[in-house]
Amino acid sequence: MQNSRLAFVAFTASWCPYSQELLGSFTQAAAKYKEKYPDRKTVWGNVDCVSEMKLGDDYNIVKYPTMKVFFYGHPMVEHRGSRQVNGLIEFVEKMENTAHFVDLNEAESLTQWQQFVRPKKPTLIVWFPQGSPPYEMILKAIAVIYERTIVVAPVASNSLEHEEHKLWFSLDGEHVEHYNGSVTNFKEILEWIKQKVVDMVRELTFEIMEEVAEQEKPMLVLFRKKGDLETERKFIEAIDRDLEKSVRRKLNIFLADGELLRNVVIRFNRNPDDLPFLVVDQLVHAYPAAWTGDEIFAPGNIKQFVSDLFNENHHKKLHEKVNELLQKILTETERLEREAEEEKDDSKETPSTLDKQESVFKQLKPSKTRYSFAKEEL
Repeated sequence: MQNSRLAFVAFTASWCPYSQELLGSFTQAAAKYKEKYPDRKTVWGNVDCVSEMKLGDDYNIVKYPTMKVFFYGHPMVEHRGSRQVNGLIEFVEKMENTAHFVDLNEAESLTQWQQFVRPKKPTLIVWFPQGSPPYEMILKAIAVIYERTIVVAPVASNSLEHEEHKLWFSLDGEHVEHYNGSVTNFKEILEWIKQKVVDMVRELTFEIMEEVAEQEKPMLVLFRKKGDLETERKFIEAIDRDLEKSVRRKLNIFLADGELLRNVVIRFNRNPDDLPFLVVDQLVHAYPAAWTGDEIFAPGNIKQFVSDLFNENHHKKLHEKVNELLQKILTETERLEREAEEEKDDSKETPSTLDKQESVFKQLKPSKTRYSFAKEEL
């Protein structure tokens, strides 16, 4: 698998009926794919995590079946779509196309790279001739991180015969960092790129929510109005200023469209007019920040907010509120019980005199004015 450009692997368990059901369609899809593309080297494989428990642990398999795509031996993306034969084939066809998982933009000259910069996405400038061994090696590394960066490269017709070859990284579209390592060492290139982009601020969408939840890392989410570029800029600047890289790697940091995720916003007793607002979610408890507007981005606020997560201050405050609420409920319950006891005692007191009232049951006697016999007439 290390030498295969693309491998599509199903992680299954022999005791799992869903795994057994998948294996039928997976085996058929692999055979049909081989018939359709006999020259392609894509590997289709199955791992029984019962007999190969270590492999399952190595790749963090927590549910069966799980299907993952590997690019030159590196896990890239999990398939969460159709498990039918045609659906599996279509997914692998899409993965075979490098352009699908590398956001590649071609420039006539190096001076044009800034034309391709987009908000919230870092940029990698791969200034090597297309098709050259360093170019292919770098694109392999970029493909592994999948959809997290923009790539700018020279047009295919530009051989860069009289230009210096470069690998640059830019976070803000203005400043660049140079890669000074080996361009033939895949692991070194991949590690450099990962250090630059893995802890970046991303957009939270429905498509990645399941993947994010499975990572079990706390989420720091800023809900904002769609297209509010100024708020996005302030948030990214505050993250870069307040959070060290070691802290960022412990979090998934997101921007979220408050209108798209309206139900989530409402859950926090907010509405789209209250945006932006900040939340940290442990995937057990979620804690909204007390600040509003630009207060969120004031120096030190986000740092303190995240620190309170890791030192469990948020959790302690939550339990203090719960205990306070429980105490109020207990106090109110005791008050109601006392009142009920007092009312019960009052009802036991016998009145000193009884009011005389006419019997209502005597009206059930036979009437004197209708045709019937009274008892004394018999």
